Amino acid sequence: MSRCHPAAGIVVFLLLLGPFGWSQSKSAEAELQAGLLAFRQEQYQQALQSFRGVIADRDASALAPDAHFWSAMAYMALDMLEEADRTLEHFLTRYPGHPLESEAQYQKTRLLFLERDFENALQASQDFIQRNPDSSFVPNAYFWIGESLFSLGRLEEAERVFAKVVQDYPRSFKVEAARYRLSLVEFKKREEELLRLLKWSHEEFLRTVEEFQRREKAYEQALAAYQRRLTAGASEQKQQAGEPKALEELRAENAALRGRLQLLESQAAGDAGVKAGELADLEKALALKAEALALKESLLLRYEKVEGKD
Repeated sequence: MSRCHPAAGIVVFLLLLGPFGWSQSKSAEAELQAGLLAFRQEQYQQALQSFRGVIADRDASALAPDAHFWSAMAYMALDMLEEADRTLEHFLTRYPGHPLESEAQYQKTRLLFLERDFENALQASQDFIQRNPDSSFVPNAYFWIGESLFSLGRLEEAERVFAKVVQDYPRSFKVEAARYRLSLVEFKKREEELLRLLKWSHEEFLRTVEEFQRREKAYEQALAAYQRRLTAGASEQKQQAGEPKALEELRAENAALRGRLQLLESQAAGDAGVKAGELADLEKALALKAEALALKESLLLRYEKVEGKD
């Protein structure tokens, strides 16, 4: 009975394994493409299932980095920010030098903003631009710098950054959103100015009231003292000859101050009504602007997701 040489057995095993491994790789590639298609169609849960299938396939290790990256993008689209953060960090740590590394670094800055970590989002966006000055995501990174500054209340700086996006990157995905943000910054600055004026008017009114109360108290004390002296006796009348005149001057000053207070109260009430009306109109305008911006950004975001350029 003839015996098979061990090497021949290995060859046979490899021949049998080869088509199986090739089919697995082919299947993982199809799964990845199915996930990308579902992602572009905004079917993010379905996309995640496909990406998980690729990651779980041990014979598809070459496709795992892409599956991890797009899983992070799907998590972000689903507002599952903790999962997105973990997956993105895994990608950046595990696959340095991958072709998607630059985009992953950009997406990290965007994720920090979505997590409302505005200070770190600002720093990360600036670092990204310094490390990747030629990246197509630079205009987007500038936009998130502006958004972070706006959220931190640094309106002047935010205005300059949004203007840079509009002027320096007129063809970027974020140019329309930056234009709307510029108008919102202007409205916000006007609102803050109105609030400062209202605060100043109120403080001035309170100071005048305080001064009036102090003067009125002094007037009442002087009047009481004068009346006590009148009852003290005729012997002091000569000594107090100049007091009625001083008292009349104090009375006249008090009356003038009372008139000023009444005028200020009237003006304050009128100004408050006007400013309240202006603020109400401003709030309506801001709401309309914000609604328009949200609609515009949702349309842009949908296009960017399809193109993978958010």
